[in-house]
Amino acid sequence: MGLLWLVLSLTVVGIPIAGIALAGWMLTAADSLRAGRLELPPPGLYLRRGYRLFLVQLTYLLALAVVAAIPILTGVRLGGIGGGLLAVFGESLLTLGSTALVAVTPALVRLTESRGVLGALRVDRLAALLAADPRRAVGSGLMSLLCLDIISPIGLLACGIGLAVTTTYGYAVLAAAVVASDRAARR
Repeated sequence: MGLLWLVLSLTVVGIPIAGIALAGWMLTAADSLRAGRLELPPPGLYLRRGYRLFLVQLTYLLALAVVAAIPILTGVRLGGIGGGLLAVFGESLLTLGSTALVAVTPALVRLTESRGVLGALRVDRLAALLAADPRRAVGSGLMSLLCLDIISPIGLLACGIGLAVTTTYGYAVLAAAVVASDRAARR
């Protein structure tokens, strides 16, 4: 799956397909874990399984980019020290927001699976799910950050080739984190 993801990611057209396929593969791995099977799904294009989660994450990311673009573009237009500080604020907002988006991935998976794309895009439902059990939300969020922001990028140290292994490994661990979060929510 890592090689498939890497090959697809090498082209502009393939990047969204790679993202959808990897999201679908992770969700299929979570389904296997829920069924008690400790095996990873075979490599493939899991587009039907992953497109909804991909759309939800892409929508949140685009909304975040639009919000962050306002101070960035205003700062660039103003120029000077004040404009520079405003642009840095916008960039910081984008970095913090994208980190938060990664942290809420398990909750987004749960909402997307149970309520569909429109249900997962309701910020009030996302906030209520996170507030219902803050301890679980923090734990699953930290696991998500570990998987997607630490384990996955480690492959860049091996000239980028290792990214194929570490990214899929990170998503496999994320599947386990999603299932653990679901089980904790049912208790």
